[in-house]
Amino acid sequence: MEIWKMARIKDVTAYICARYPHKDELSKARVTKLVYLADWKSAQKNKKQLTKIEWYFHNYGPYVEAVVDSALKDPRFNIVSTSTMYGDSKTLFKIKSNADFERGLSEEERKIIDDVISDTKNLYWDSFIKHVYDTYPIRVTDRHKILNLVALAKQESSNKQRQSDV
Repeated sequence: MEIWKMARIKDVTAYICARYPHKDELSKARVTKLVYLADWKSAQKNKKQLTKIEWYFHNYGPYVEAVVDSALKDPRFNIVSTSTMYGDSKTLFKIKSNADFERGLSEEERKIIDDVISDTKNLYWDSFIKHVYDTYPIRVTDRHKILNLVALAKQESSNKQRQSDV
């Protein structure tokens, strides 16, 4: 049995950037929310997050600077400033073509991230954000609060159990 350790934020981010099929959609906001979804799926499945991020319910959903900061310090990434089709500035995460993006991740961790990518790869921005906002932590937590994903996963599981007992 594999001993569970938390993945490093930069390794989760690198894997997402390497495996996500729509590279031009890998903005700071989308990548951060993909890491959140991976942490949430892991909390639901394994009662542990993939990363050590203390998630925060910002004005625009789960957001922390840790994802961006880790990519900025990692030589596997190119951070590219560009603009949206509306002319607004946009920062894209790009993983270098020769980067080792699987290092530091177990098979189980890669499977969780692959599931998140599969669940979200066909969602345009509005549907993607709705998907994020439909997660239990965002539905039950007030803005500007810490999101304890492990505790919220246990709470969600207990609520589902109670509902099925009725």
